[in-house]
Amino acid sequence: RAELALQCLQSLVAQPFEKYEIIIIDNESTDETPKLFNRLTGNVRVLVNNENKGFLHACNQGAKYAISPYLLFLNNDTVVIGNSIGLGVQTLDKEKDAGAVGGRLVLPGGRLQEAGSFIDSEGSCHGYGRNGFPSSSEFMFQRDVDYCSGAFLMTRRDLHCSLKGFDSNYKPAYYEEVDYCVRVWKSGYRVIYDPRILILHHEFASSANREDAI
Repeated sequence: RAELALQCLQSLVAQPFEKYEIIIIDNESTDETPKLFNRLTGNVRVLVNNENKGFLHACNQGAKYAISPYLLFLNNDTVVIGNSIGLGVQTLDKEKDAGAVGGRLVLPGGRLQEAGSFIDSEGSCHGYGRNGFPSSSEFMFQRDVDYCSGAFLMTRRDLHCSLKGFDSNYKPAYYEEVDYCVRVWKSGYRVIYDPRILILHHEFASSANREDAI
């Protein structure tokens, strides 16, 4: 989905927050994506896998090359709105016991995908506010949550390293961010939903199906 990757990269370039590095993992793309990446310049590194190793492995792979104090795991089927990256960093700087932060994810039709997520008493996972109006008052205050979607998940790099990243038992993808955030909580840190962070997400657009996530 080169066209989605381009939109995502354009949204990063437009961010007023400038002190970041971009690490891209190309999981054996078969469309125009390699041609797009070949045109990139600046503080960006592209790592090309000769096979599709899955989303989880790609995240852990990219994290090993990062040098910044914070990591942002970002799907290529997202558009980062406003100063969302800077606001995520601001939250982690301010809340010293915060281990991870996420924000409002909005679907292309304008409805909410999630405003943070929770795990119910039976162990099922749910995005809070699914299909609601993103600007409704119940979604516009910061709060602690069980986990935030891996489509946009910012965390402390040292914490991610100490937890040894996403658990490979969940490869190729799905629920790895749930497990990670649970381990963040168990390590004595909080997971925070910050409504100021706003992300447009073309849900599942960058994977052929849920069993073959990239």
